[in-house]
Amino acid sequence: MAKIVCENCNTSFLYSAVKNIVTCPVCGESLWDNEGAGNNNVQEESEDGLMYFDEIMIFKDEPEYNNVCVYCDECGNDNSLEVDKFDKLVDKEYVILKEDITLTCRGCGKEHKPRKILYKRKDSYAPPLPRCPLCNSAMLKKIKTSSKVLAAATLGAFALPYNSKTFECKNCGYRF
Repeated sequence: MAKIVCENCNTSFLYSAVKNIVTCPVCGESLWDNEGAGNNNVQEESEDGLMYFDEIMIFKDEPEYNNVCVYCDECGNDNSLEVDKFDKLVDKEYVILKEDITLTCRGCGKEHKPRKILYKRKDSYAPPLPRCPLCNSAMLKKIKTSSKVLAAATLGAFALPYNSKTFECKNCGYRF
């Protein structure tokens, strides 16, 4: 999917949204060259070595630890860069690297070509926590297999309702 980047204000637009517009809706400058139909500032989104950032960490008490967390879209490797390597920081939108800084992924070795790094939240793979269906508490205890075996040996068929449960709520005691 192609994007158009205004050279004056560095705002990016989808090509399909601005293909019929002559001037930038943000700053009013021309989006195209003098011919009016050229696409000299179209960037392909599937560009090699594209990196995104997902967090800007600012520590007021310890400014030496201020950084921007970036990750490679190709391999998913995390990198962090000091805040002083950037010209402009716009949280939840984009950051712009200084002119003399080059950004290379530590995992796959690809170089990030544009100076502008867009915000894109990194996919998290943490499964959701189970919750108690009665009180909605996340404070649960897993019922051990040894406890189920002991109940089956002691009570026999009467332990079946207990053995079919997996969790016990620490808050209300409900087993599910």
